[in-house]
Amino acid sequence: MPPMYVNIGAFVGAGSMIDSHALVGSCAQVGERVHVSAASQIGGVLEPAGARPVIVEDEAFLGACTGVFEGVLVGARAVVAAGVVLTAATRVFDLVRERELAGAPGVPLEIPPGAVVVPGSRPASGTFARERGLSTACALIVKYRDARTDAATALEEALR
Repeated sequence: MPPMYVNIGAFVGAGSMIDSHALVGSCAQVGERVHVSAASQIGGVLEPAGARPVIVEDEAFLGACTGVFEGVLVGARAVVAAGVVLTAATRVFDLVRERELAGAPGVPLEIPPGAVVVPGSRPASGTFARERGLSTACALIVKYRDARTDAATALEEALR
């Protein structure tokens, strides 16, 4: 849906929708029936040589103004809510399975299949931050995809 841009070298699978003002970077891999909502960005790989591309697996949904960068993998049928930014350094707290997800050198962050990820925050460390009530961004997995999630994304099927 113009104006959008898919860079040279990117792959976008059959039935995927790249909405207006969205960008798919070079070498990014987008699976089949993925919805990339308005103003979202999927990072590419220009440098460093040999870096892993961003991968968004089949039937994932990226909400408006999301960003997925630095080799992050978004699992099949995962839902990334509007405004979430995922990078190699992003901390993701899985509230369902009570675990913390993070990338490491050579092992990019992976969002599990079917995860529903929303923006969150956590307290910033240090006395200065604590005294001022400051926090830093993170992402939260609040549930795994179910019938209610599918109903909330049903408009996408109507558009196809």
